Amino acid sequence: MEFLVVLVVLVVVVAVLIMPLRRGASERAEARESAELRELEAERASRYAEIRDAELDFRTGKLSEKDYRTVDRALRAEAVDILRRIDNAGGGRPASSREAEEAPEPELAAEEEPELRPALRAEHES
Repeated sequence: MEFLVVLVVLVVVVAVLIMPLRRGASERAEARESAELRELEAERASRYAEIRDAELDFRTGKLSEKDYRTVDRALRAEAVDILRRIDNAGGGRPASSREAEEAPEPELAAEEEPELRPALRAEHES
């Protein structure tokens, strides 16, 4: 009987001592994934900025159309690859849901901007 009590107490003590270690490992894994996701999001923002810069350079005449298309195609391919990696890392939502959340509702836009009301009415009437 005493052996059983000692065994139960020993198991409980070991379980209590191991719990923080196991929890710490999962928290470290989450922190690693979070850091990777932040890094990917920074890369995404960087690619988007590069795409905008290339477009500005093309519009101001610093890049020929051929060079712009080559640079733009390469940057967009890199951006798509980064977006796929974000999705694989679990940080992505479908683009349509992100855009839907970011887009203002037509009625809200009309309330915020009174000068938009006639344009919205005309759009809804046609």
